[in-house]
Amino acid sequence: MGTKVNLGCGKLHKKGYLNVDIRPPADLIHNIARKPLPITADLIEADNILEHLTNDQFIRAMNNIYHSVVSGGKFWFKVPDALNWPDGAYGDPTHERFFVPRSFLYFDLAKPQWKNYGSHYGLEGWNLESLKTDNRFFTCVLIRP
Repeated sequence: MGTKVNLGCGKLHKKGYLNVDIRPPADLIHNIARKPLPITADLIEADNILEHLTNDQFIRAMNNIYHSVVSGGKFWFKVPDALNWPDGAYGDPTHERFFVPRSFLYFDLAKPQWKNYGSHYGLEGWNLESLKTDNRFFTCVLIRP
């Protein structure tokens, strides 16, 4: 696999990844809600960062991630499951967004929610490879067409 990005790394740097965050320490200081990465990647991972974005920041970040992933590349992310773990999702005062199973349909090109709403909201369409929950967190893998 080519370039791998650990987006929103904080102090948890992954070996073999470009570790990216909005503040040091990071290999690259970058705000994905403002613009795409200056490189393209085969894999971008975002572990517990998307829930901290406002709605506008989230849509911009998702589109910038889309444009930062090569065609056929993957975006893996993990977010709290608001339906099954409301204390974890709603209990953190820094959380701006909340995710339930239906949330992910707005990214999936194959689903009517993307065609009828997501595309009108300005979201780029992905192929949903997998969505899992352990009743605390969702893990989702999207593939850029």
